[in-house]
Amino acid sequence: MKNHFLPIFLLSFLISCSTTTKTNTAKTMDIYGPGVIHRPILADLEVSPIKIVGTATAAAGSSIDAVKQIAVSNALKTVRADVLVEPIFETLLEGKRITATVAGFPATYKGFRPVKQEDIEILKVGNLNTAKVYEPAAVSTKKRR
Repeated sequence: MKNHFLPIFLLSFLISCSTTTKTNTAKTMDIYGPGVIHRPILADLEVSPIKIVGTATAAAGSSIDAVKQIAVSNALKTVRADVLVEPIFETLLEGKRITATVAGFPATYKGFRPVKQEDIEILKVGNLNTAKVYEPAAVSTKKRR
């Protein structure tokens, strides 16, 4: 009987030391396109006057845009907000790591409602007022030896 105890003990020890990996998936679909008809919905955006900051670090082979999105996600999680208004990014490529830092105003969606006739003028103005974004080219700062 003792001969069976050792293999069962080792097997249970190996099983208990296994690692677990958690992943999340989401399916999305654009609502703008041929064959898709939807009723427009408006929502109020409640913007906080207090800036928040989020950071993310990844291996140098990662996409800078992906690291920026993770930084935004990390910032929004801290205050349970829906969107970051006027985000300002700072990225740093150092050795084998990319670090992205973002600062902006957290906001949450409130008061969802169908579009009314009186909202149409506001929607037209909103489509005309788009911000122009300037992103300078990456600057390399190599240390001289």
